[in-house]
Amino acid sequence: MTKQGLFYKLIVSARISQVCAIRFFNENKKADITFNQYEILSALKNGNYYQRDLAKYLFKGTSNLSKDIKVLEDKELIKRVMATNNNRMVKTLHLTAKGKDLADKNENLIENYIDDVLKIYNTQEYKQFEQYLDMLKDKLTESVDMILE
Repeated sequence: MTKQGLFYKLIVSARISQVCAIRFFNENKKADITFNQYEILSALKNGNYYQRDLAKYLFKGTSNLSKDIKVLEDKELIKRVMATNNNRMVKTLHLTAKGKDLADKNENLIENYIDDVLKIYNTQEYKQFEQYLDMLKDKLTESVDMILE
């Protein structure tokens, strides 16, 4: 058996998690949106974004987001609001009440799914695992922010 490094295991786990999430949203008709659209709604729950900044936050290109943003706008889940930035008129993306409700509903669906998958941990191990993931995410985010600046 080959010893695999932690970094490799993290990458593989992240890819598998993303595939599971995409499959979950594709197969779960209660979701009403795709995984990519869910990511957008979840991000907007934390605040309003310019499309460029949202793309950076989600590690996607702005053109990749355009289609999903249009679909979410058509479903009245998000709206664009005019604002000024450095004396320029720009549009920021805002979550509507309907969008927040759908994001919350999907968060509950995905949490139930994840809880079912993570039954291998007892409550204490689950909380500790979650803490370790938060610590790792925060540290990696710092590294990425330094690179992106």
